[in-house]
Amino acid sequence: MVRIRLRPDLAIVLVCVALYVGSAVQVRTPRGETALSFAAASIAAPAVALGNAAGTAWEDFRLGQRDLRATLRELGRVREESAELRRTNQLLGAEVAELRQGSRLLAAYPSLADRAVLARVVARDLLRTHSLRLDRGSADGIRPDAAVLAESGLLGRVDRVLDHSARVQLLTHPAAAAAAAIAGIQSEGLLLGGDQPRVTGLPPYTKVPPDTLVVSTGSEGIYPPGMLFGSAMEARNEGLFTVVPVQLAAHPTEVTVVLVLTAAGGGVP
Repeated sequence: MVRIRLRPDLAIVLVCVALYVGSAVQVRTPRGETALSFAAASIAAPAVALGNAAGTAWEDFRLGQRDLRATLRELGRVREESAELRRTNQLLGAEVAELRQGSRLLAAYPSLADRAVLARVVARDLLRTHSLRLDRGSADGIRPDAAVLAESGLLGRVDRVLDHSARVQLLTHPAAAAAAAIAGIQSEGLLLGGDQPRVTGLPPYTKVPPDTLVVSTGSEGIYPPGMLFGSAMEARNEGLFTVVPVQLAAHPTEVTVVLVLTAAGGGVP
């Protein structure tokens, strides 16, 4: 049998501790609790307070995470709405600009308004095919060879028509041609297209002042007479004819709405 032997000094300490604990159990505070329970509560209070604080902080953190996710979702929704509003505003701005240009077009050619159709330019290929694509076609009364006008002058003619679209051959197209007259010059010439349109067919050594207006005569049966092509540049002689380069008045890059005649030729506007 194993016997536990304690050193006398340790035995005295243990006995004192036991006596203290026993006394603490018997002693009561004014609130009715024992000194031992009061001491235990005092010792445990900081740990309990720390645990409560940690629990509160964790709950606040979880609530903060939920609030942050909700805020981020709301921010994403607001950004999408803002982007949609910007797109809508841009479309409305473009439509307003087109309406203004269309209104100016009708005001510029009042005598043509009753036999013309306003069309919007939806595509352009100025380098390869020298053409514009419009959002109106045969269903709107547009026919091949219909003259196409911008606010500042003639652009070209319709060379292809579908039910709801049409293609415009610009005056810069290499195959473009139109009967033309230069103000102050009796002889009629032929406006030829290309990167640098020019009037040819005039008698040799015809003197043409720079910036003289070049207009249509209607002899080819496409363009109404008296419509502006552009202005003359410095003339030169080539063989038996005087050739006059022309600075076109209408710029396809700046046009968003055009006026398309529903009948070829026509009277003076």
